[in-house]
Amino acid sequence: MADKWIYFCFLLVYNIIFSQNIQVPIFAFHGVPPGKYSTKEQFLTMKKAGINICYTVYNNDQEALDALDAAQLAGTKLVIRVPSLFSETEKAVTLFKKHPALYGYYVADEPVPNEFDNVLKLVKKIKSYDDKHIVYVNLFPNYVGREVINGLSYRDYLAEFLNKVPVDFLSFDHYPIINNILRGDWYSNLEDIRDSSKKNKIPFWAFACSTIHYNYAQPTLAGIKLQQLGNLLYGAQGLQYFAYWTLTYEYNWVKEKYGFSIVDDKGNPTPTYNIVKTVNEQIQRVAWVFAGAQSDEVYHMGDEIPLGTTKLNATPKPFRFFSTYGKNALVSFLSNGRKKFVIVQNKSLTEDITLEYKLKSSLSKVNNDSGKIISLLTSKKYTETILPGDILIFTYDK
Repeated sequence: MADKWIYFCFLLVYNIIFSQNIQVPIFAFHGVPPGKYSTKEQFLTMKKAGINICYTVYNNDQEALDALDAAQLAGTKLVIRVPSLFSETEKAVTLFKKHPALYGYYVADEPVPNEFDNVLKLVKKIKSYDDKHIVYVNLFPNYVGREVINGLSYRDYLAEFLNKVPVDFLSFDHYPIINNILRGDWYSNLEDIRDSSKKNKIPFWAFACSTIHYNYAQPTLAGIKLQQLGNLLYGAQGLQYFAYWTLTYEYNWVKEKYGFSIVDDKGNPTPTYNIVKTVNEQIQRVAWVFAGAQSDEVYHMGDEIPLGTTKLNATPKPFRFFSTYGKNALVSFLSNGRKKFVIVQNKSLTEDITLEYKLKSSLSKVNNDSGKIISLLTSKKYTETILPGDILIFTYDK
């Protein structure tokens, strides 16, 4: 009996420690800039916001090395873009590949199909010298004009890229909230990406917009939650922000009035900083749910079902009753290890929703604040309030 108790305690402690060590990669596009701002202190500021990787354009090798050194001191990693990577690939990769703070190499952002061959050449060349770090290629969202992608449908654009270029993960940059209204094509983009990811057995990373520019308004807590948690419910294995640094060092960025990024143009936190920090902390508390998870099914419920998605027409298996009374919600079914998950997201940016449910079989709830599992009773009818953009996680054993 004592041996069984010791074994049980060991498993409990192991699971707690193991779950605390699991993290979702969180990445900043246009992170800490080169030169005087590439300091340990600035990378620590980024890390405290819950961002552990960033991409930056460097003017030369020395700038990149200095930034890598500073990032290492802060415990963060970099995806680097330097001219030498394109002109002297072997020399550049040999120079950077052993640095502990290197996460990977930038290759292309939003390439069009007639650029895929050149992207492939560079990816293969980099991988021939370093097969341990990632190559970063980010693709267009589905609102790109067909004339831009050589007349292809969006699905064909994804298929042609993945058939040709051996990337480590599929990345795309759909910014779904314009003037605080959700685009109608965001969920169909997630459907296409999820399908391509599953078909090609490759993980995907997705974005949230975290800066004012064009018609994108100042980020809100509900908006960032809706984007990043929605990405996870569709199976994303990495999360990205555009942008971390408020972009003012190019004319076009000034012209388009970029503002309220996660930090300002001198590295000082803006109101967006604490929003992003709050969301990232929540994500990492429940990272054991999402990191390495398999996306089994995704449905929508409520009065408005987005184009290209599937309506939830049946009560999920573990439930006897399950209703938002017409309010719009996303319902995701994930598998991870020995656990299955049913996750409900409030798709509203402004209003709470109520989920009323009764269980048919054994089920638990994951607390968003602690990441801990709470047992539920089959004899009780529950009413839960889900805040705008937020989620409710249920779990049971396979």
